[in-house]
Amino acid sequence: MKITFRYTVRDRLGFAAYHIPRTPMTLLISVGFILFITFESIIPGIPKDSSAAFQVFYIIFAEAILAFLVAGFWTVIILAGMFSSKDKALMSERTITLGEDCFVSDTSFAHSEYKWPMVQKLGRTGRHIFLYLNKDSAVIVPRRAFESASQWDGFYDYCHSKTRRAA
Repeated sequence: MKITFRYTVRDRLGFAAYHIPRTPMTLLISVGFILFITFESIIPGIPKDSSAAFQVFYIIFAEAILAFLVAGFWTVIILAGMFSSKDKALMSERTITLGEDCFVSDTSFAHSEYKWPMVQKLGRTGRHIFLYLNKDSAVIVPRRAFESASQWDGFYDYCHSKTRRAA
């Protein structure tokens, strides 16, 4: 099977949205920050003479704002690292060809061949398939590269069978 597509910023964000919540260090930092702010600012800021319902609402509202800020922080960090004038190869047209022993990724800048045992993990969302080559990077395959849902499913099933056998 052979597919051709061009990465977009949305593809990179899709990978980040899939990967970052599954990264232990990111979770540790985020949860630690939220707990620190909760016990240092939010709980001491609750008016003592207010009703229990108001106190619960206050905590839920403040935690929601805090979670939104943490998600925004990680989004800004990701976006800041994405834009570089030196990343010509990343956003170029790419062709991925699946083979029996490996898969090949070709651009006008590079030719990369990955043997199936190199794929450490296979991830999938509604819009992307991720072939993890190490714990922090993956070949991102967008759904729009396929003409039909059956091709999309066939690509994933083939990769799944190859990575399961290789493991």
